[in-house]
Amino acid sequence: MGRASRGFSLVEVLVAMTILSIGILGVATLTGTALKTSSYSQALTQAVHLAENRLEALRSVPFDNLELTDNLTARTDLLRACAGAAPAFNCTPTNTIDVQWSATDFTATGKMRFTWTYVVTYLDIDGNGVANPSADGAKRVDVTVAWTDLLWHDTRNVRLTTIITRR
Repeated sequence: MGRASRGFSLVEVLVAMTILSIGILGVATLTGTALKTSSYSQALTQAVHLAENRLEALRSVPFDNLELTDNLTARTDLLRACAGAAPAFNCTPTNTIDVQWSATDFTATGKMRFTWTYVVTYLDIDGNGVANPSADGAKRVDVTVAWTDLLWHDTRNVRLTTIITRR
């Protein structure tokens, strides 16, 4: 038999299989990372959307009541307990937000739970060294939306800030 018709040696086949295995392993690792990143991006986008939604909902609360506990509001999504003293108040809404996920999201329930809190801080607009909402007419509102990442299993959050003024 001539040299051209002998085929591959065992060493050549083993080298080719090793190179192929390393390539497949690399692609599999990238696929797992892509899935985790995609899941995080989807949750982060949802959290930003919810934070924007909560800021807009808080604009419907009368200026003087932003930092007050409210258990009677007609909008159940704005029920909250607030604590603190001027110039900063921490408010914890009594509800969570469940978001329905698509079937590709590796969750048993198909839902991801987001919680939100906000902080109201009086602003010293006139620069006299005292933050007084009656005189200055402005409050900073920081809304934080938190969730537990389903793949990384740790708590993540996003915070948006706005200034609400007396109308």
